[in-house]
Amino acid sequence: AAPRSSLALRVPRGGYGLAAPLIDGYRAALATAPLCTNVATAACLAMTSDAVAQSLGPTDGGWDAPRTAWIAVWGGAVSGYMLQYWFKWLRLLFPLYKTSNLSLVGKVFVNQLVMSPGLNAGFFAFVILTRDAPVLRMPRAKRAAFAQKIKADLPSTVARSCVYWSIVQTFNFRLLPESYTVFVTNAAYLVWTTYLSVIANLKRGDV
Repeated sequence: AAPRSSLALRVPRGGYGLAAPLIDGYRAALATAPLCTNVATAACLAMTSDAVAQSLGPTDGGWDAPRTAWIAVWGGAVSGYMLQYWFKWLRLLFPLYKTSNLSLVGKVFVNQLVMSPGLNAGFFAFVILTRDAPVLRMPRAKRAAFAQKIKADLPSTVARSCVYWSIVQTFNFRLLPESYTVFVTNAAYLVWTTYLSVIANLKRGDV
């Protein structure tokens, strides 16, 4: 049973209005196939975030479908698949985070310590790997571009990430049921991946 501090999200069946069948169907999918549901959700949200990021930039070349497809791969693999196991490990490491403020702070701190530099640097590397020729190869020129990107943009990105995600995950970890942790994180990634897509493609002429 969920601790008393968690939001129960007990909305009566049919209480969502016209969206009721969709929401009930999603909750059922999340309960029966959480991994597949989270991967699909993350991929769709990643595609949406990149579409938003592209709309914020020049539109001369039209919509860059390959770029969005690669972002969907990142979203499904990292935000959908990997995070599910990462959060399971954090729950084992900090089992009292629902009731202990110290445990909650520790969980948020470890999450940020690992994920903020790791995922943001990984995203920059992924964009260079998949968007610059030769695709899916990392020759010396691309490694140099990655090093420059890290030097120029990673510190400020990590700083903003720590502020944004500390707030999001404090709410997420303490108040929401465990089954919704990945979903809420992916929903928050809709905003963050939009920002990352803009930053990662700066000076590449792709935004």
